[in-house]
Amino acid sequence: MAGTGPMDTGPMDAGTGPMGTSARRGPGELESEVLAALWATDRPLTPAEIQAELGGDLAYNTVHTILKRLYDKALVIRDAEGRKGAYRPAKNAAQLSAEAMHKALERGPDPIATLQQFVSGLGPDEEAALRAFLAAEDRARRTAEERDERSPEQAPARAPAEG
Repeated sequence: MAGTGPMDTGPMDAGTGPMGTSARRGPGELESEVLAALWATDRPLTPAEIQAELGGDLAYNTVHTILKRLYDKALVIRDAEGRKGAYRPAKNAAQLSAEAMHKALERGPDPIATLQQFVSGLGPDEEAALRAFLAAEDRARRTAEERDERSPEQAPARAPAEG
């Protein structure tokens, strides 16, 4: 009988992977795919458009459910001005990744050690970008501090000239 044994290479049921194992996506994978579809365009998308972007292998109701979950997590916004039922991302990919990194640092017992481990694993290009960004941030901070020191609001008040 085809498809009955663990080593059987006969026909598989829809939704199964090799050797009859489930071909289900991992946790959060559908949400990531929906967000990626939204990030890939500059306009809000309807669930049907997202379904088509993802290849059409998901049911419309599944896409709608994922959008509802993303909306409940404040990761997508319903388009209030344009087409009814269209969604757009609330944050770009970089913002969402940065938030995840901050949360990871807050969860650990030693955020400095965690950050040190993260930075030591950067590739040369990422390290160079980080160094350039930190240098630019440092210059901007120092410029702002110097401007604040020279600010007339912080200068001692002068007595009005008599005349």
